[in-house]
Amino acid sequence: MPSFKCKDVGMACKFEVKDENQDEMMQIIAMHGDKSHNIKSISPEMSEKIKKAIKK
Repeated sequence: MPSFKCKDVGMACKFEVKDENQDEMMQIIAMHGDKSHNIKSISPEMSEKIKKAIKK
């Protein structure tokens, strides 16, 4: 199952999400970024970095 960890994009955070649907995973990551890191929106550059960090 695909997974993402904040630490894989350089964040000092233990957050991890697993989801078969990449769109749903990106929504969960965006909500986590807002709530835990005060990131109100994910830039296209950060979105690409996150997608590359997703392990299949």
